[in-house]
Amino acid sequence: MLGLALGVGRELGSSMWMVLLCSLGALVALKWFLQNANSWYYETPLGEKKFSLPPGDLGWPFIGNMWSFLRAFKSSKPEAFLNSMVSRFGRTGIYKTFMFGSPSIIVTTPEASKKVLTDDDAFKPGWPVSTEELIGKNSFTSISFEEHKRLRKLTAAPVNGYEALSVYTTYIEERVISSLEKWSKWEK
Repeated sequence: MLGLALGVGRELGSSMWMVLLCSLGALVALKWFLQNANSWYYETPLGEKKFSLPPGDLGWPFIGNMWSFLRAFKSSKPEAFLNSMVSRFGRTGIYKTFMFGSPSIIVTTPEASKKVLTDDDAFKPGWPVSTEELIGKNSFTSISFEEHKRLRKLTAAPVNGYEALSVYTTYIEERVISSLEKWSKWEK
């Protein structure tokens, strides 16, 4: 009878270990799947272009890397977020990530910034959808480069240049003299 009880106990013990191992394996697989879901969703449609993306990771679905970003910026060491990118992916100066609801590129060095700002063929300007919704569809951040250039010429022309500024010199001179006279009358 005791042998039968020990046999049943061993079977329960081994089946419990099996359930525990299967559960642990399922949790590891689920974590791996969730951590790679953003990459599959956003990078797979890029086809061959995905190989030209900088190193980095897109984080968890929906939230991306925002938890680690916010944790770093709420701490006394906000550079911890970038330091973790450098330690994980090397000192490339440019990293892919998922921030503010969309895939993003973070640039951390002057050299990488120059490349991004001057290479119009490889990099297109853009803002996260949430930012564009806040700012508006017709703001300077949402229009094409050509349209931005045209609007800048229209708005900046009246205030740029010697002739435009010479109109204001008389007004500026009067304001400065008036202010200096007021200051000179103040008691020390």
